Amino acid sequence: MKISVDLDVTLKNGLLILTDSKGKVLTFSRNQVIQKKVSMVTLGELSGLPKISIARAFGFATRKSYYDARHAVLNTSAEELYPQRTGPKQATKRTRELEVQVIRIRFQTEASMYEIAEQVNAKGFDVSARLVAEILADYGLTKKKRLSPR
Repeated sequence: MKISVDLDVTLKNGLLILTDSKGKVLTFSRNQVIQKKVSMVTLGELSGLPKISIARAFGFATRKSYYDARHAVLNTSAEELYPQRTGPKQATKRTRELEVQVIRIRFQTEASMYEIAEQVNAKGFDVSARLVAEILADYGLTKKKRLSPR
């Protein structure tokens, strides 16, 4: 069975608009990521257009985006097509309460950052000495002495 596809692909205000030669319009919003990727790969596989132009028409910036979507569509499950969360996967350990504890210990004792980290860990926080050092440095409470000028 042969299929001939003649589509005009445009992107307007975040909407992907596919128009065939007879004027029939099919619209996809940005929220329909899976359908957009499947349509992009379908168009890329069935047409001789450059992959970068197809990717850009579907709202992706690079040719690699096309090939990543192609691999996901042809070789993996549908879950791979969902957008992946970027950025930190955990909440930050540095909270206001932790900063208060570190500063309080610094003013009450002459403990080093390692000793402060041990004391804070004993109170139920899971922090490293490096995080304690960052907190102390941000508040100007480090123990480093400056060398005298020459």
